[in-house]
Amino acid sequence: MTREAVESIEDAVKSIIIPELRVDHSQLGPTTHLMKDLGADSLDALNIALRLEERFRIKIPDDAIPRFLTIGDIVHGVNEHLAAQ
Repeated sequence: MTREAVESIEDAVKSIIIPELRVDHSQLGPTTHLMKDLGADSLDALNIALRLEERFRIKIPDDAIPRFLTIGDIVHGVNEHLAAQ
């Protein structure tokens, strides 16, 4: 996947997380941990996963959600799901 495509996915991921967790764009980087750095809980993670599924038209298996710990993890996971389609 091109760098531009990855950046586009990252921007979309951030646009989902910002309103969901009520955080500022400046708080989000590839290593930002949703729970440790942003105070997300398991319900937040589920809501983010559902919004990702809607936005990218993918299905994220329930057992994959716990692996989406950082912004980078989410971008990588979305990229993998998109490539598998």
